[in-house]
Amino acid sequence: MRDLIRTDDIVRDIPETESFFYGIGATFGKIIFSHRMSCNLTQKQLAERAGVGVKTIHRSEGGSDNLGVQTYEKIFEALGIQKRDYGDVFKEAFANPKTSL
Repeated sequence: MRDLIRTDDIVRDIPETESFFYGIGATFGKIIFSHRMSCNLTQKQLAERAGVGVKTIHRSEGGSDNLGVQTYEKIFEALGIQKRDYGDVFKEAFANPKTSL
């Protein structure tokens, strides 16, 4: 039986899931998770800094596409990601979009 825990395996076996795993929400999730880890923050600590609920942080890291721009901006700001740096951060994340977390 194939190991379906790896995102690449799932997408290879079920191609229509590619946008789900590698879309903009997933990219934002990767950015948020990696920056949160770099800052040594728990989801609860990040939620408090951003003024959002822990569930929102969990959803954002999971790649939810149902979060608004303002919510992402609050989270990015809480992580110290300035708007002027968005281009560099996104460029880095998109450089390897299929990297699993």
